[in-house]
Amino acid sequence: MARLAPFRGVRYALPDLRQCIAPPYDVISPPEREQLRRFPYNIVHLTLPDSYDRAAQLWHQWQEQGVLQADPSPSMYLLEQTFSHPLTGERSRRLALACLMALEEYEAGVVLPHEHTQPRVKEDRLHLLRATGANLEPVHGLIEGNMFPLLNQLTTACPLVAEVEHDGGTHRLYRVEQQERISLLAEQAASARVWIADGHHRYETCLHYRRERRAAEDNTGELRSYDWLMIALTPLEDPGVVILPTHRVLLQAPDETLAQLSAKLQQWFEVYPSSPHQVVEQLRAGAPRRGFAVVLRDGRAFTAWLREEVTPADLPPETHSTAYRRLDVTLLQSLVVEPLFGITPRHLERAEGICYTRDEQEAMEWVLRGEAAAAFLLNPPNVQEVREVALAGEKMPPKSTYFYPKLLSGLVMRSLSL
Repeated sequence: MARLAPFRGVRYALPDLRQCIAPPYDVISPPEREQLRRFPYNIVHLTLPDSYDRAAQLWHQWQEQGVLQADPSPSMYLLEQTFSHPLTGERSRRLALACLMALEEYEAGVVLPHEHTQPRVKEDRLHLLRATGANLEPVHGLIEGNMFPLLNQLTTACPLVAEVEHDGGTHRLYRVEQQERISLLAEQAASARVWIADGHHRYETCLHYRRERRAAEDNTGELRSYDWLMIALTPLEDPGVVILPTHRVLLQAPDETLAQLSAKLQQWFEVYPSSPHQVVEQLRAGAPRRGFAVVLRDGRAFTAWLREEVTPADLPPETHSTAYRRLDVTLLQSLVVEPLFGITPRHLERAEGICYTRDEQEAMEWVLRGEAAAAFLLNPPNVQEVREVALAGEKMPPKSTYFYPKLLSGLVMRSLSL
């Protein structure tokens, strides 16, 4: 199953890591990119470069100057993140093992995706990989196999090599260099599968790059540097795994449809009137029942919970698995947003007629200020739901998972030439 290995991590040798690190490339807004670029050695100069050639030039130049330095021997690394849960305010902690993992085609059933990818984004990441010959940011994966106790021990057994505060959280990097520990971690993962949490585009880019290199070298079996990628693996059972919901806001809708919405929902749902001030609390309290909350521009609000007599066989879309059909976001899309408002999955992917936010207060404010027609608020999916959908060979619906917090870019990198 999952084949893990150590690597010589490339890390910043500068004293103030706060100026060097950044969020992953795909969650950085243009204004944030410009702000981060003010420091000449920030990682965004590599992950979101002016050009691919410029990224390659800086990658090699920074190593020659000693700004980036490779560790002297192959290691694994433990990432420890402590943060405040954005929904509850509770302090949480999440662990991830940064290491190399042998690339596997999805068909092998070792690595399971849960998101759709876009060719344009993969083409961009492929150009960057070709130019730099580096994994600049780790893919984030979830691994089975009861790895959490082993990772938990590393925080007291291994040296702390980096620590940085970012966005209200603390990010620590420990270096695992003892061969016995590395072997034990690899053995524990040998019978495990991995679910991609974040980094589907980067993973599939590495698969494409491997096919490219194997064809050019006429290599059909021997493992080489391009057969591995840098990944950070969080145990599935880690209590610090947090997935945030992504709420839907309809920009326009006919007044007649909005007026009849509560009545139309009662075919499938038990509908309970509420108010904008109470509906979020009632939505949270209703979990794990399947459903959602609604706030309309006329000030009405209510929760809608799937009727107990409705079975998975009753639910659309019929071509999907039970796990997929029972997702809150699927119920909302297949029973409400598409049949009543005409918003198809294609509209969702392109954000046409609909917008998204992870802040339920922001969603409600847009509606109550008259800037949108309706807000549909969701409870977060859990890890088990993501796991079951992927095991069924399916992808989660668009905009349905947001793992929090994101892994920082710049704590550790990997050169394919080391």
